[in-house]
Amino acid sequence: MLIFTPRYLKHAKLLHKGVTRFLNYKRDLLPASKLDEIETLRRSLEDAMRAKDKERLKMLNEEINRVCERALPEAAPNEIAENVEVIFVAIVIALGIRAYIAQPFQIPTGSMQPTLNGITAQATAEDPTPGLAGKIGSIFSSTRFINVVSDHEGFLDRQNPITEHRFLIFMPYCLLHFADGHTIKIKAPQRQLLDELQLAKHINSEPVDTGNDTPDRRAVWGLRGGEPIKKGQLLARGVVHNGDHVLVDKFSYHFRTPTRGEVFVFTTKHINLITVPSEQGSQHYIKRLAGVPGDLLEVQAPLLFINGKQAEEQGFKNVMQGTREKPVDGYRGYSFAENINGRINKIHLKPDDYFAMGDNSYNSSDSRYWGPVPERNLVGPALFCYWPITKHWGRIR
Repeated sequence: MLIFTPRYLKHAKLLHKGVTRFLNYKRDLLPASKLDEIETLRRSLEDAMRAKDKERLKMLNEEINRVCERALPEAAPNEIAENVEVIFVAIVIALGIRAYIAQPFQIPTGSMQPTLNGITAQATAEDPTPGLAGKIGSIFSSTRFINVVSDHEGFLDRQNPITEHRFLIFMPYCLLHFADGHTIKIKAPQRQLLDELQLAKHINSEPVDTGNDTPDRRAVWGLRGGEPIKKGQLLARGVVHNGDHVLVDKFSYHFRTPTRGEVFVFTTKHINLITVPSEQGSQHYIKRLAGVPGDLLEVQAPLLFINGKQAEEQGFKNVMQGTREKPVDGYRGYSFAENINGRINKIHLKPDDYFAMGDNSYNSSDSRYWGPVPERNLVGPALFCYWPITKHWGRIR
């Protein structure tokens, strides 16, 4: 009976069961030499069990465990492969969500201020780097403190003196390229670095208008190499606020029509009067949806009229509460647009046309300048400001 079976034989039976299961499950993965070795050890185990050889069983227990543990040298890589597979599946799911449901988007400019903040910068005379408490606070406000002096000397590269890059979606930065291949990293976007932080002035160079435009009607600057940079020379000093990050709903517009007054995102493809660098292709803009197909829009600064009535949606009311001379909570009202044909203050939208306007009307390149947005360009409404954690955090209205 089992209750009278010696403990060492019970252990031997469990070992036999375990090694048999190991062979059954791993047979297709085991090298032929290891398979033969384990089969031989299992037969030896069976012989020792029949002979009730306690010492032999003890020795076989240690040897079988050792051989089985080392029989699959690929086990560690398989674990890595499984982890990689899990990560890959997570990435695929995330990409699926981004492609069809929701997409993160960074506000690049100030065209929607004060509703949403774009990337801004202020130069300072002294090193702006704060103490520990200030550094901790800057994490939640997405603020960077810039104080960069050159660690190299020489001329900048003539062809590409400055390039902009991005780490994740939160952290744009620039590289200064020297003619000898040396680079200096500055944690600020190119436009703010050349404009507000006055890099060109610090290095006795000249900013160059690239002929492109931004959503807040500011030129996109490049840099022309000038005098040689000296070691220890100040390059940039100031504070950079990285702007709001929002989630865009890419799902809703497949099942409902866009709603006048909501903040929405669209692509610039096929809008010929929007000038962007050719290598960047289509971009994403974020504005407030001022008009839908069939609407008649008219600006009587600082007011916006839609179909003969003053705009009633809350977003428009916020903008119209102030004027250029007397802003209210940062809002300055709506302004006219002008082109080579003179002042434009009235437009009638055709079918499939949508009219986009920035809340910062005096500094917004929008449909007043480059015309309506085609329906095929619509991406979706802006849902939620998730970063930084400031007064803008939460649902976008």
